[in-house]
Amino acid sequence: MRDVLLAAAEEPGLITPPGPGARLVPGEGFTLVARSGGVTVERVRLPPGGAAAAVASARQLARALDATDLVWWVGALASPPGVTAALVAEGLVPYPGEPVLRTVTIDRPPPGPAGVEVVPVEDVATYRTAMELDADVWGIPPAERQVRRGRLDAVWESERASGLVDHHLALVEGRPAGVGRMVAVPEAGVLMGGSVAPWARGRGAYRALVHARWRAAASRGLPRLVTSAGAMSAPVLERLGFTAIGEVRLLRDPLL
Repeated sequence: MRDVLLAAAEEPGLITPPGPGARLVPGEGFTLVARSGGVTVERVRLPPGGAAAAVASARQLARALDATDLVWWVGALASPPGVTAALVAEGLVPYPGEPVLRTVTIDRPPPGPAGVEVVPVEDVATYRTAMELDADVWGIPPAERQVRRGRLDAVWESERASGLVDHHLALVEGRPAGVGRMVAVPEAGVLMGGSVAPWARGRGAYRALVHARWRAAASRGLPRLVTSAGAMSAPVLERLGFTAIGEVRLLRDPLL
């Protein structure tokens, strides 16, 4: 079970339903994932001594997609042993600001705070509100935001049609304060994209979104949650009862 959960959390681009413009490009020992948010290399399973060829191949594939950024997700299931060091030797560098994610899971209801309303995102207008909030939190540049806005309706329809994605919006004092996404796989609900507006932090919005997504997973008959969490969210999740089962190294290719 651990490896199944690790695979879901370490390979988010491979479990998320493909939306407009998304592409999965197989490479030799990896998969290149191209989405509106960028290009990643996931499911890293290189042959021994294959790091140099893989880095060169991934660069070529990414350039063919006109990508300007390329990030490798190297998790606990990545191979061969020592693959992170081998990729660094080929010029990859730790991803600025968030070089390590902690993979955590829980199989019981996490506590939810009182006083924070969380509503499921059930229409495209609420989805637009949630995505604008998310873009604000992450500081998405204006040009990229405009591209994302142009795809929002199509992405919404694609995710709804898949039946695998749930979004929730947290409200603090009636104001949109945070958003969280969950993708359902057969074994768990995979938490993705949790974000809280700076003004609302410390008021329970993030914890409320985790609890709401637990309920959404339970309603699907899924007995656990799993995610690969960054430095801000991982400590909160562990205080809620999540346990660590692995980590993901994020490596950026500076030559792209």
